[in-house]
Amino acid sequence: MRLDKACIRIGDVDITEITRHLKQLPDSAWKANTYRQNTYAVHKQTESLVLYFKTDEFTETNTELLSVMQPLLAPIFARFAQYYGYSKLDIAKLMFAKLPAGAEIAEHSDSAPIFARYHRVHVPIVTNDAVMFYLDQQPFHFKTGVMYDINNLGLHRVVNPSDEDRIHLIFDARPVKRIQNASSHLFILSPNNSGSSLMSAALSDCQNAITLPGEGHYIAGFAGPNPNRDNSHFVWSQFNTLNKLQCSKAYDWPAIRNLWSGVATPQSGTASIFVEKSPCNIARMAMLAEEFDDAKFLFLIRNPYAMFESVVRARRDLPEVESLAAQHVLWCFRQQEANLQQCESPHLLIRYEDVCDSPEATAQTIRKFIPAFEDIDFIPPRWVKGQKSALDNRNATQIARLTDNERAVAEAFFQPNAELFARFGYPV
Repeated sequence: MRLDKACIRIGDVDITEITRHLKQLPDSAWKANTYRQNTYAVHKQTESLVLYFKTDEFTETNTELLSVMQPLLAPIFARFAQYYGYSKLDIAKLMFAKLPAGAEIAEHSDSAPIFARYHRVHVPIVTNDAVMFYLDQQPFHFKTGVMYDINNLGLHRVVNPSDEDRIHLIFDARPVKRIQNASSHLFILSPNNSGSSLMSAALSDCQNAITLPGEGHYIAGFAGPNPNRDNSHFVWSQFNTLNKLQCSKAYDWPAIRNLWSGVATPQSGTASIFVEKSPCNIARMAMLAEEFDDAKFLFLIRNPYAMFESVVRARRDLPEVESLAAQHVLWCFRQQEANLQQCESPHLLIRYEDVCDSPEATAQTIRKFIPAFEDIDFIPPRWVKGQKSALDNRNATQIARLTDNERAVAEAFFQPNAELFARFGYPV
């Protein structure tokens, strides 16, 4: 993880029992796992006792050694969590690393994406005054039994010119970012008036869903921006609200997770998928991916003229609402395309029309995407936006309401961007 300084001294920890246990292990234990040495040239001279190792591609666990060491390591993890104010920890890597006498680790930086998400923590178990740890070319001597958080995204190297092996406990940790005990978090990324209420209602009826009592950003106490506060609802992309929505400093994500965990309702005792839909999610996809473990995204989109009509009808109190609505719809399409291109998390794109016109096929597509939603069914009548109604594609009815002037304003913005809309299957 990138830090504001080369390293942070967290404090002293008790390593007495850990040291005693390591001394009892045979030399062969240090040579059993050579993944780091074979994968990373800079670690070729090192040896490792790997307890747990998670990358973006695989996870490996030494169950026998972990079961012995875990009680001894628990106070160290607790002190780390206490220092940063974390309630629970997600550990990605846990090992003891040996740098033999006379060896060194060449200068490098940890570049895999997973390293940017986790603190890299060192606790020297065996060391001496001659061993030097260089961070951004600054020399540091890490003392035995002291915990350090290092900036491993910067250049670093280690030199052991002594006649004694150096041994460090190393672990990568970050706070657990989950709602209750969710195994994954599904965020509906949809422009307003594009079927997110219908989709959310159907998903909320699934037995494996964990749901909120409404859109997450409208729950009292939400520690972040929402368009109602600026009177920009339905057209928020055309106001300063957008800048707030896209500013990570405008959110207190730990507080948001705590709030949502407190009001979320599991639909059964085995519910494991948290579901949330707020139209503004399309402006903060990257933040959601970072702030929630195992995030998945369900993208929705709808006929631009139907979207436009919904927004105009909802915000006739605004001057020049037709122009604002058309530009908002255009921004939403551009943003959805950018989101789809940039999304590195599991995701699925569904159109409003697919849900209404082919409900069973769409349900099957979602079941394939998330098998836990095996009971999803779009057909039963549901309460959506204050009324209970059967599944119905309302595009034609809404588009027919447009006046000649409203249609002309929409076309003035939409037709020059015909290729964008066509990429989503909508001729304009």
